[in-house]
Amino acid sequence: MSAHLSDELLKEYGLVRSVTVRKGDTVKVVRGIFKGHASKVAKAFPQKGFISIEETTLTKADGKKVARMFRPSNVILTKLDLSDPWRREKLSRFRTPGGSGAAEDAEVRKKEAAERKLEAAGKKVEAAGKKVEAAGEKEEAAGKKEEAAGKKEKAAEKNVDAAEKKTAAEEKNGLKEAADAKVLAEGEAHNNAEAQDEGGKGAGGKKQTGSPAHHTKTVTKDNKEASK
Repeated sequence: MSAHLSDELLKEYGLVRSVTVRKGDTVKVVRGIFKGHASKVAKAFPQKGFISIEETTLTKADGKKVARMFRPSNVILTKLDLSDPWRREKLSRFRTPGGSGAAEDAEVRKKEAAERKLEAAGKKVEAAGKKVEAAGEKEEAAGKKEEAAGKKEKAAEKNVDAAEKKTAAEEKNGLKEAADAKVLAEGEAHNNAEAQDEGGKGAGGKKQTGSPAHHTKTVTKDNKEASK
């Protein structure tokens, strides 16, 4: 579905006479009621072999307007849409050597290279930003970890203090219990001693028993107490 090139395009693309018509190309009608009308291609229908052009409509009997369909053979291309890199690269093969289009292609390629370079720089800056963000998150995580370690250390210190206090309290209670036991033992010993003394005194007025020496000793002790 190709259309002939205009005289101006033939000077630029001298190695080809017709090019496939695409949406966005500018064409000029050379036959029919719209002869001389120049506008952009609105739609292309490759399967049907027709194209529709902007500002070209027909009015039906019911008053409804529909797009006028044209065959590519009834138009000529006056300007090509080179927004597609693949199409631009393909058409560059048909340029006239030393033509004005060569400089235009070079300018377009230079512009595309600059755009790619700018895009790469943008991606690099974005990657650097993500890296800085990741470093910040890592530093924040390290801070949180250090804070948690500090809390853990404080908790350990509190546990040690509590254990020391508990040990001191147990030691204090043990010493107190030992002192109480000692006092109790001394009291019992004193009570036992008094009980023995009272038992010895009571035995002096009873029937003498034992050996003569023991009797003599007991009598002597009683005499001494009497003399007092």
